Amino acid sequence: MNQIHPNYSIKIEERTDEILKWLYIGTNLPFWPEFYQYITHDLKTFQAKSILLTEEGNITGHVLLFNENEEILYFGFFGVFNHDKNKIGFLLNKLIEYGKLNKFSKIIGPVNIPTFIYGWGFMEKGSEASIYIGKPINPPIYQELFFHKGFTLKTKELSLEGPVIKLNSKILKSFTLENYEMFHPKSWEEVLSFKPIFFRLNTNLPRDSVITPGTQHLYENYVEFAKTYGGLFLIVFVKYKITGDIIGCFLSIPNPFRKNKSDVYDSCEAFIILLEKEHQGKGLGWLLALFSAKKGWDNNIRYNSTPIEKNVKRSIRMAKKYGLEHKRTHLILEYSI
Repeated sequence: MNQIHPNYSIKIEERTDEILKWLYIGTNLPFWPEFYQYITHDLKTFQAKSILLTEEGNITGHVLLFNENEEILYFGFFGVFNHDKNKIGFLLNKLIEYGKLNKFSKIIGPVNIPTFIYGWGFMEKGSEASIYIGKPINPPIYQELFFHKGFTLKTKELSLEGPVIKLNSKILKSFTLENYEMFHPKSWEEVLSFKPIFFRLNTNLPRDSVITPGTQHLYENYVEFAKTYGGLFLIVFVKYKITGDIIGCFLSIPNPFRKNKSDVYDSCEAFIILLEKEHQGKGLGWLLALFSAKKGWDNNIRYNSTPIEKNVKRSIRMAKKYGLEHKRTHLILEYSI
């Protein structure tokens, strides 16, 4: 599909190897060749496409398109060179046109797959702009133009960040719930065997709170990334002793953009926490977080970032209690067709 404008034209690109060449336009996070295997996995999983914006034959803008069903069109890696207002507006119009032409009912994004590397949302003005895993960086002109075009706020995600506190056993014991047991998988093979459990736990999330679609297809990709840049300490499961069932998990992401003086990765992001509904509201979430922080410290992790939805006030208070500060805000937007 090609469309003409006095100054610009667009092209729909479906070839994965070609899409890989242009995703960098839509992110300020490092786009290293060593990440290609993780990116390619998700592009192929979703059969993603790109809209490429060209000016006089040169590609100057990009937006990624993908979907899990016929209802919602997701977009990611939206960007143009020099953040030119006219080009952003033109590409945005083509994104909306594509959604209408293909009869989607909503457009949601930005969701930059794989999200465990490139994250989601437009960064809000005033946010810290340092390089960190899963934290997109962009000037405010993007969300301003999206809002002007009729997009509305779906989710406001806060990043609470700071040094990892060295926790002593007394603090952990004060949170201990005697009917629950936290544990790390013994091997990466065991981690992979827990995929059905992860998928079952993930179904407990309210539909509106799910940002990344198709998580049942993405588990192995996350595991491979955690294995390459981190370790088993990043993955915690919780067992309910009375039944022996695994009823929760806490997954973190290693941050390959930061190392200590010994050339060791020393930071991470708390990626996802899942609990069975009947075990929620008992403090298990924070017990998992503290257990994970303790194990992180034991494995050289000294800095952590935790994404928390703005309306989850209790979690924000708890994060600040343990020394984390609100450093960044990202906006996930939606458009009803």
